[in-house]
Amino acid sequence: MNTAFSMNRDSRAVDQQQIDKMRLQILLQQGLTAILTNISISSITAVVLYPLISSMFVIIWVSLSMVVNLLRLLLLQRLKLKLAGNPSADAVRFYENSYAFALLISGGIWGMLGWQFDPTLPLTQQLIIPLVVAGMSAGSVFSHLSSIRSFCAFVMPMILPVAIGIFLAGLEWEALTTFVYLISISILVNNLHHRLIDSLGLRHENSRLVADLTDINKEQSVLLRQLQEKENFLLHTFEEAGVPMLLIDREHQILDVNKAACELFGYCKKEMQSLRSIELLHEDVPRNVSPYFDELLSGKIDQYKITRRFASRSGKTLWLLSTLSAVRNDESEVDYVVMQSQDITQEYVLSQNLQYQAQHDALTGLPNRIALEDRLQEVLQQQDDEHVFCYLDLDQFKVINDTCGHIAGDALLCQISDILKTSLRQSDMLARFSGDEFAVLMPNCSLARARELLDQVLSNIRNFTFEYESHRFKVSASFGLVAIKYDSSLIDVLKQADSACYAAKEAGRDRVHVYSADDIHLVQRNGEMLWVSRIQQALAQQKLLLYSQPIIATHPSNKSWPHYELLIRMQDDDGGIIAPGNFLPAAERYNLAAAIDMWTVEHVLSRLHQARKQGRDIRGIYAINLSGQSLGDSRFYEKIITMIQAEALAESDAVLCFEITETAAITNMRSALLFISELRKVGCLFALDDFGSGLSSFAYLKQLPIDYLKIDGMFVKDCISNTVNLEIINSINGIGQVMGLKTVAEFVEDNKTLAMMKQLGIDYVQGFHLGKPEPWSIPNQP
Repeated sequence: MNTAFSMNRDSRAVDQQQIDKMRLQILLQQGLTAILTNISISSITAVVLYPLISSMFVIIWVSLSMVVNLLRLLLLQRLKLKLAGNPSADAVRFYENSYAFALLISGGIWGMLGWQFDPTLPLTQQLIIPLVVAGMSAGSVFSHLSSIRSFCAFVMPMILPVAIGIFLAGLEWEALTTFVYLISISILVNNLHHRLIDSLGLRHENSRLVADLTDINKEQSVLLRQLQEKENFLLHTFEEAGVPMLLIDREHQILDVNKAACELFGYCKKEMQSLRSIELLHEDVPRNVSPYFDELLSGKIDQYKITRRFASRSGKTLWLLSTLSAVRNDESEVDYVVMQSQDITQEYVLSQNLQYQAQHDALTGLPNRIALEDRLQEVLQQQDDEHVFCYLDLDQFKVINDTCGHIAGDALLCQISDILKTSLRQSDMLARFSGDEFAVLMPNCSLARARELLDQVLSNIRNFTFEYESHRFKVSASFGLVAIKYDSSLIDVLKQADSACYAAKEAGRDRVHVYSADDIHLVQRNGEMLWVSRIQQALAQQKLLLYSQPIIATHPSNKSWPHYELLIRMQDDDGGIIAPGNFLPAAERYNLAAAIDMWTVEHVLSRLHQARKQGRDIRGIYAINLSGQSLGDSRFYEKIITMIQAEALAESDAVLCFEITETAAITNMRSALLFISELRKVGCLFALDDFGSGLSSFAYLKQLPIDYLKIDGMFVKDCISNTVNLEIINSINGIGQVMGLKTVAEFVEDNKTLAMMKQLGIDYVQGFHLGKPEPWSIPNQP
């Protein structure tokens, strides 16, 4: 409220300033004429009065009049220059007052004539001064009408002295008439002045209105030009847009389309305007309207996106990602809907292909493990029906790959997949897991029916002969079958099927094995599988331990450095000690034995290094057991060689002796020979462990460059009562002595057995009678 009042007040002040400036401009415009008229009448009056009154007075009077008029003229020019600028309201008032002051002086000079009024002169001569003053005042009305103060400044000092002079001359009525004239002319001037002010106000208002209208016209012209430019731009943008755009109404009638839409669909603009947008959908797509369209029309949403399949005029399939937006009028009603589309046909087809490839095997075209697990997960949710899952593995597939190459192996997999597909039900899902492994999901099928079907599948595979070039192969497979229970999980089903397949292989291959929770073989295997994570955890958390058991010489001639076999143990979570027989079978089966071997070697070398730094005596032979996996790994012995060379154990008379089993050595003969020869170069010794329990081939023994021959304890522990075992020990020892090997008898449990081993000439003995395994430590005394 206060702000509006202040703005109105400021506006009135500006208007008044403009009117005052206009008044002053009018006053100055009339000024030159008034001054020239004043000079002319002053000159004539002086000529007329010169003979009638004092000549000296006339001369002085006319001189003053001329000087004042000249000064007024100079002031007039100066004020015009000042007014040509943009003076403030105070400056305008000052200029007007300055001009009025000059008029006051000029009017006073004219008023001096009243002093010379003489009633003794003839009447015609007496009327000269009143008439001249009346004429000058009458002329001043139009010259000074725009400024009351200027009019009064000029007329009052001119008429009042004359009226007083007439009155003093005794002409009261004439003086009164002069006063009445003064009042009348003042009233007249005041009325005319107000009319002039009103006129100037209207003129100013009209000027302002004209200016405002001119500005409005300019703004409208600019706005109109901008709207035209924007409309042209929008039309050009719409028409030339690189993406298809359609304008449709509430009934999906096409109102307009751009060039890109015409090119995409293959219609001209006029043809498309005769269609509805849903008529452009592919024939396989229902002509229904998206529910989002109704929400768009009702104003619930501003826009939405949708992917749908369309068809061009030629029948080409188009996948379009469309964005639909509503354009509304001032009443929020929908004028039309803009449909902006993006052709994603290539991307969509590529995505579908990638999705297909992600869930299908590239070789056989069968669903892969990902697709099967997704389907299996769905089946697991159907708790009311019977379902069966089967895992199958081709037997001896590696033989075909190694014999004929991977191309032959791929051909076999494709042919086997065809046999499987034709042998199964239409509803069964066959998938290739990896390599030569397949899986079958049999929904809504009993275990008995599944067994019947798979026996037939197995028979079809058994009757199949694979031919490649000049080679012919008979093929078989092992099947693991499991019934899916209502509480089964995906992991449970896969693990149980895998275990059943493994059991089928263990039982001789070429058969179907049905999973059972109380199957002894499966229970044993599952137990071994549980050890895998515990072994990995023990390796990571340093929960493996080393125990040592002494190996004692039987004759003084064999005594040298201390000799120990280092034995692996595992520490349980509660601090208990787990024997190697519990976890080493699982380590062998699941390829963790080599990791345990590496840990043992690194740990032994580290302990010996620390003991030597502390000044302890580390002389001795340290026997470490190695698995068959380590024998076949060149990276294993290369790393061991590097570590042994770095430690320089020979300088401290410390020797590592690696014990390998007879079975592992003979099975990996070539690898074992390379392994032994390379490590013997860096001062390592070797012992053949458990000799006699495996193949017991003395022919292989000649090929192995070993140092010790350890006789299996199964022959030693009851040799006193079993003469056959005693003779076997004697034979092994005899062969060892002939070959220059030192023999070691294991499982020496009593004094009688020890005495017998000495009698037979066994070089070293080992067993509980001589020392039980104890946590390995290196003595502090040098």
